[in-house]
Amino acid sequence: MNLYRDESSYPLPNAQRNLMGRTHYVDPDTLRFHKSRVLSSHVVDQGLLFAIVESCALDWENRKRGFRYCIWDVFGNSIERPTLDETFTSRKAATKAMWKALNELDAIGITLGAISRAEHNHAQEMAQMRAELAKIAGKQKAAA
Repeated sequence: MNLYRDESSYPLPNAQRNLMGRTHYVDPDTLRFHKSRVLSSHVVDQGLLFAIVESCALDWENRKRGFRYCIWDVFGNSIERPTLDETFTSRKAATKAMWKALNELDAIGITLGAISRAEHNHAQEMAQMRAELAKIAGKQKAAA
């Protein structure tokens, strides 16, 4: 797993290069489906966190739009994101709220928690794989 880093001076490619493979949030199909646009992207806390400000449709006809931020940990887990009902009426307000939220987060604590969850999930996956392998080996011995 790599830390986030500035990949482009343009917000969308920067967000996609950092987040694709970690989350589907900024994949082209997802953005198109939700009629969303990435307006700014930010590598935060020396690459431990990544944040964007987006413009998004508030209804299916795209008649009304709102602005919100989203913050991810290094594994691509969403840490904080206002709901569609909590969107802001301006990019400036969403950006201000994003920086306020980021200043209140403990990036190191968040990352340590994410590492623990990833280790736990990986151990569970390997235990399940061992159980499947044992079943296969048992069937092969029974057939022989």
